[in-house]
Formats: sequence, structure tokens, C-alpha cells
Amino acid sequence: MKLGAFKAVIFDFDGTLYDNTGIAKAMILKNPFRFFFLKAERDARRRLKGRDFESPENFKKEFYAMASESARCRTEAFARWYERRYLKRMAKALATKPFRARPQIYDVFKAITQSGKKIALYSDYNDIEMRALACGISQEALDLCQGFYSSETFGCLKPAPRGFLQIAAYLGARPKDCLVVGDRDDTDGFGARLCQMQFVQIKTKKSKDVLDNAHPVMSWEDFAAQILGENKILD
Repeated sequence: MKLGAFKAVIFDFDGTLYDNTGIAKAMILKNPFRFFFLKAERDARRRLKGRDFESPENFKKEFYAMASESARCRTEAFARWYERRYLKRMAKALATKPFRARPQIYDVFKAITQSGKKIALYSDYNDIEMRALACGISQEALDLCQGFYSSETFGCLKPAPRGFLQIAAYLGARPKDCLVVGDRDDTDGFGARLCQMQFVQIKTKKSKDVLDNAHPVMSWEDFAAQILGENKILD
């Protein structure tokens, strides 16, 4: 499966461009008084995984209602904390050593764009550029991307196909001409397959369920070596 066969590459952000193993624990240790809010946020996302709410407003309504019930607080209080505090605290955690960006991201992005292909980043969370800079991805690398997209702004959570399909449309590529690079087969990989996109799974410290063994699974270092060396992805 050669990179030349693709016109666009969609990179998952969290877990793929940096190893997010332990990020929840790090955030709790930095803000232990919000343990129940932090836990409620993660639990709500797991329960809502794969659902398409058709709009960001519909997603927020159900997400905030479910999370606030779990956290035993008013919906308005949870929404205010999430929108004003949560991602800023995540960015602070990403600035610490365990969560630094993968090596050679700029070189990989440059090689892809120089071959005439477009790049997009797709995260579960908003403020992708802020968080990417926090973990050490350079502005020069981010400038090579054609867009930053989140499940929150689409109003659907991976592996719902609409987000992947909309990104492909924004990049001007047919789904079958897109490569998805992510660390989770149950979200990134499953979503890619639903859209008939190809998928490469990046191995991390934290084990992930693999639903389909047909795709390549490799470390970020091996992926980068393939892009920068032979310019192909291993079969």
C-alpha cells in the first residue's frame, strides 16, 4: 500500500502525534478537587462513542446533561467548567515531559505535502492547535495542515463516519483516496473502514483493542521512517 495512492492523510491527534497514556491521571493530580468532573467527562464520552448528534449544539446538550448527572452538579456548572477550564488544563498537562510530541512530525508532514498530498488533524476535542503547540509540535508543522477538525464541532463522536467524510470533502478528496493514521482501531480504524478509507495504526504504550487485523500496525518511528525513507507504508 503505497503513499502515492493517497491524496489526503487524516491524522488523529491525541495518542497518535503524542502518547496520551496517563493524561487523565496527570490532569487529576494537578486538579484533584475536580476529580468527579474529570471522571464524568471521560465516562460520558465513552457512553456516547460513535453517536452522531447531527449538530454541535445537540452534542453539547446531551454531553453536558450526562456528564453533570454523573458529577452530581448543575448542567450549567459543568458546561462552564468544561468550556473555560478543561482544555486549558489539558494543554498545561501536555507541556510536561511525558506527553511531548512524537519526533520528526515536521519532517513527516513536509514530505507528505511536498508529494502533493493534503493533511488534516482530527481530534475528539477542540482547540487542537493550542494543544499541539503545548506538547511541542512546531507552528511550522501546523502550517502544513489544511485544517484542524474535532468531533465536538461536527457534533459526532468517532467512529461515526460523518466527521471523516466531511474532512475528506473539505480536503477535496474521495474517501477511498484518504489515509487515516490513528492509535485506536475501535475509533480511528473503525471510522476509516466505514468510509472505505485506508488505515494505519500507531502503536502506543497503552494496549488498544484491534477489531480488524488487515491494517498495518507500527510505531510512530517506523511510520516516519517509511514516509521519509522509502515513501511507502508497509503492507
